[in-house]
Amino acid sequence: MNVLSDILGHLPPASAYTVVAAAVLAESVLLVGAFVPTLSLLLTAGALARTGHVDILLVIAVAAGAVVAGDFLAHRTGRYLGDRLRGGHLGRRVPDAAWARAETLMTRHGGRAVFAARFLPVVRTLVPHTAGATRLSYRRIAPYSVVAACVWATAEAGVGYAAATSLQRFLTLGGPALALVALMAIGGALLWRRRRRPPEAEGQAPEPGTESSGHVQAGLTRPVS
Repeated sequence: MNVLSDILGHLPPASAYTVVAAAVLAESVLLVGAFVPTLSLLLTAGALARTGHVDILLVIAVAAGAVVAGDFLAHRTGRYLGDRLRGGHLGRRVPDAAWARAETLMTRHGGRAVFAARFLPVVRTLVPHTAGATRLSYRRIAPYSVVAACVWATAEAGVGYAAATSLQRFLTLGGPALALVALMAIGGALLWRRRRRPPEAEGQAPEPGTESSGHVQAGLTRPVS
C-alpha cells in the first residue's frame, strides 16, 4: 500500500482519478481481476482524500462509473464470445472453481448475481461475462450493476478515508498512552519474575547422615580413660 500511496501521491489529481478508473475497468473487462489490486487502490485513494490530495466524492464517482462501464463491456464481450470465453487465453487462467461459482450465481439469481458478485474478488469479473454468454439481456443486470457499483466504491474508498482519520487520531492521542501502558507492562513482568525466583539459602544444609556420622567419629576418637 505504501507503493500505491507513493504512486498516487505524486500524480496530479486528474491522473490519479485516471489510474483508479483504468484499474477498475481493467479488472472488470480483461478477466484479470485476481491480478488487479483494486481494493488496495481504492483504500489508498480514500486515505489520500483525507490529506486533500484528491476528493473523496470524485474518487467514489470515478470508481463507480468505471464499474458500470466495465460491467457493460464485459457483458458485450461475453455475448460476442459465447462459449469461447472460457476457453480463451485469459479464460483458461481463471480457476475452474471461480467459473463454476459465477455460473451458479447466474443460474440461481439472474441479474441479482451481478450485485452479489461485486463483493467477491475474481467472481465479480466473471459474472457479467457469464451473463452475456448466456444471452441474458443487459437491461436485466443494469440496475444491479449501478447499485452495486455505488455501494462497493463508497465502502472501499470510505474505509480508506476513515482509516486514515483513525490512524491520525491514534498517533496524536493514543501513541503516548500506548507507550506508557507498554512500559507499565514491562515493569510488571520484571517484578513478577523477580518474586517468583526462589530465595537464596543463607548456608548450605548438611547432607543427610552427615551429622550422625560426625557424632560416631567423635565417639571413636574420644580417649579412653
